[in-house]
Amino acid sequence: MGTLTRTASRAVTWVGERPRVMHWGGTVLFAAACAVLVVAGNVGFVVDRELSRVAFAVPIVVAVLGNALRRRAPGVALVLSLAAVGIDLALGGSNAVILYVMDGLYSASCYGRRGVRRATYGVAIAGVAVVTAGPMALGVNAVVLGALQGIAIFGTPIWWGANVRQRNEIAELGDERLALERERSDDLRRIAELQRDEAVRDERSRMASELHDVVASRLSAIALNSAAGLTMPMNGDGDGDTDAAWQRIAERQRVVLETVRESSIGALDDMRSLITVLRAGDEPLAAAPADASLAGLERLVRDAESASGISVSVSLPSAGAYDVLGEPVRQAITRICGEIITNAVKHAPGGTLDLVVAVDDVVRVDARNTMPQAGQDAAVPSAGIGIRVMRERAEAFGGALDSFVDESGCWRVDVSIPVQPVSAGATA
Repeated sequence: MGTLTRTASRAVTWVGERPRVMHWGGTVLFAAACAVLVVAGNVGFVVDRELSRVAFAVPIVVAVLGNALRRRAPGVALVLSLAAVGIDLALGGSNAVILYVMDGLYSASCYGRRGVRRATYGVAIAGVAVVTAGPMALGVNAVVLGALQGIAIFGTPIWWGANVRQRNEIAELGDERLALERERSDDLRRIAELQRDEAVRDERSRMASELHDVVASRLSAIALNSAAGLTMPMNGDGDGDTDAAWQRIAERQRVVLETVRESSIGALDDMRSLITVLRAGDEPLAAAPADASLAGLERLVRDAESASGISVSVSLPSAGAYDVLGEPVRQAITRICGEIITNAVKHAPGGTLDLVVAVDDVVRVDARNTMPQAGQDAAVPSAGIGIRVMRERAEAFGGALDSFVDESGCWRVDVSIPVQPVSAGATA
């Protein structure tokens, strides 16, 4: 029994996936049912014309043709079914006439448009009226029985067809909704991919900025000091005291090597902190914190001046005015000033730098350094990233950065950042 059930289920599934097979298979079954009713049923019960049952093949052919057109032309199918009913009754009537009527009404109700469906209502009303009025001479019981039979014969196929049509429409709406959901899912997936790509680009840009901040300046200091060590005179100062001259050279080289060592250790520490964050994976990438105090800014300037051959003139605000600024803004100012000094040392070694940091309604950083002399190469190669990183830092706080060559031929960098004071809770 289980095998038979599975076989039947597979057959139904196979037929359901092939609408053309289902359509023509239904037509064949309809023709066979009509033939059985004509051959095995009563004929001539309306008018006995003593005709052969073969004559009733004509209405069968007409009805089968209408059944074959039930999906493509349901209105034509209804007309052909009614024509088959008329021919069958003209020949004397057969049991198949009921099947003709029900098939035509079902096809029109299930597959027809609104106008065709309305026509089925008229046919059903007329048919019920005829079936009800026919036996009026036989009494009330015959009239009631005729009315019930008429409703069953003409009403059932219309109701059944409407039910099937509604179910098909619901299935089509479900398919459309499924298609829309798939499109929406594809759109969401594409949006997620775009957002992921954008996040990756932003993270790469931020990594480049942080690597530039924490490593480039220290490596530049290493390159500058090593270059200074290589350019030291190796034959003394020409004052005749060779031992004293070599002693001074050794002391200067020791200072250079100490600076290189400190910069190397700092670069390693910064790289180690960045690598730790990158390996953690779930933590946001953040810059290694710098000493953002006013003393730290002063120390940054003096360390750069002592480690390089550049002369720095600096003007800083009071500690009270500077401490009013938020920690993120002070970090940005420290990074920007460090980049300004590094750029001046790289591009104009031995020159002068005027650096002014002022706090008013906005924080202003104005830097002015001499340009390299004609034919003088930069002490350290540059990729031009520093200006872009400084501008991004200023714009992150609603500020702006402008860099240009002024009328005196000096390089200017002007930065302005809106004041963002520390909140009361942060101060406490």
